[in-house]
Amino acid sequence: MKVSKKAYTALGVAAVILIGGYSAMSLHYNKVFLPNTVVAGTNISGKSPAEANEALLKQVNHQKFTLKEDQTTRLSFTAKDAGFSHNFQPLLKKIQSSQNGWSWLGHQLSNPKKLQSENALILNQQTFKQFANQTVAKLNTGRTASKNATIKLVNGNFEIVKEVNGNQIDQAQFGKTINKAINQGKTSIDLKQDYTVPTIKSTDSALQKTAKKMTTISDEKIHYSVNGNEFTVPKAIIQGWLVNNNGAVSLDKTAVSNYVYQLKTKYDTYDKPLTFKSTKQGTVTVPAGIYGWSISPADEISALMKEVPEGKDFSRTAVIRGSGMTQKDRSVGSTYIEIDKKAQHMWLYQNGKVTIQTDVVTARPPQTTPSGVWSIWKKERNATLKGTNFDGVSEYASPVNYWMPIDETGVGIHDSPWQPKYGGTWYKEHGSHGCINTPPTIMAQLYNTVSEGIPVVVI
Repeated sequence: MKVSKKAYTALGVAAVILIGGYSAMSLHYNKVFLPNTVVAGTNISGKSPAEANEALLKQVNHQKFTLKEDQTTRLSFTAKDAGFSHNFQPLLKKIQSSQNGWSWLGHQLSNPKKLQSENALILNQQTFKQFANQTVAKLNTGRTASKNATIKLVNGNFEIVKEVNGNQIDQAQFGKTINKAINQGKTSIDLKQDYTVPTIKSTDSALQKTAKKMTTISDEKIHYSVNGNEFTVPKAIIQGWLVNNNGAVSLDKTAVSNYVYQLKTKYDTYDKPLTFKSTKQGTVTVPAGIYGWSISPADEISALMKEVPEGKDFSRTAVIRGSGMTQKDRSVGSTYIEIDKKAQHMWLYQNGKVTIQTDVVTARPPQTTPSGVWSIWKKERNATLKGTNFDGVSEYASPVNYWMPIDETGVGIHDSPWQPKYGGTWYKEHGSHGCINTPPTIMAQLYNTVSEGIPVVVI
């Protein structure tokens, strides 16, 4: 069948019309936005930039955003309430420059192209922060806070306490959600997406590993020896030291230090008064003095902080310093020197028996020979003792053959050849500046008998 000339002519005319029409539409879409162009929830297809800007501003300025939860409306607000304003012109210019008007048919047949409008948003940070703070505070009233799974001491054992999934709103996430919703023109906002959520759950392997390690450490057997005093550190004490720092098990140094100082209080013999059975006055309480030993806290704290986290049983002998270390408790033992100021007498006890005794002369009032539990910390021959006389002005220099200091102020036991007599009330008018004046022959004997470190009890 032959196509007539008229048919060809008609087809040509139709083609020209179609091409002309498509071209006209393409030229039109070079000036306006392509079909299915959506910005911030508003369809701006076929609109010029000026028309689109007007439509967008009208939309966003009157648009209400609703906060919902389980289909219940909790709050409504505008973008302006949240501190947002818009300037769409730069964005619209950018969109238009990226368009190809000849592609209008493809856009007509495609799904709507939803374009983000972050760059059109102008945010007043102060207003937005205030809005977020007030809104979240209002929404969170009466809500349950989410809690991470934790490790707690329950009935003497470390157990994992399950996490709590609450319904409080996370402020940072809330801010992001609001920003995104306004940008996309999404008017209904689900608050559930902004709930705070636990970051640590009971099923986390790291948390379970930490709980196991804390249990292992608390089950340690720590045997302690403090100068002959033997004991085991209670499990409850060790548990009280343990700290979980985001999965890293460590010791609370303050708690460890407190325990060491409790040991010092219990076992130290230094700087404690002595209950003493005297020769003439019966049982008396003697001030502390310098005699005694004490636990070194720095050494013990350091050792415990290092060894306990290993999770293994160990024995520890405490580092102690001082004098009288042969005595495990506050005692001078059976070998000591006793000086009774009231009796003006001195005794040397060895293994519980008096081996030397003599009258002495102590300090002349108002000077004093200090009471206390002292110790001979040095022995010196042919010393010269110097000080200020009773007039408080002139000075003395007294040579002695035997000198044994007992305290930290310069008081000691020495021979005194210048004294014509000893004992009784002689000290009241002829006493020393504080030292214990001893008959020369007895002093020589005492000096050659005792050793440094022997306790001296002055009552």
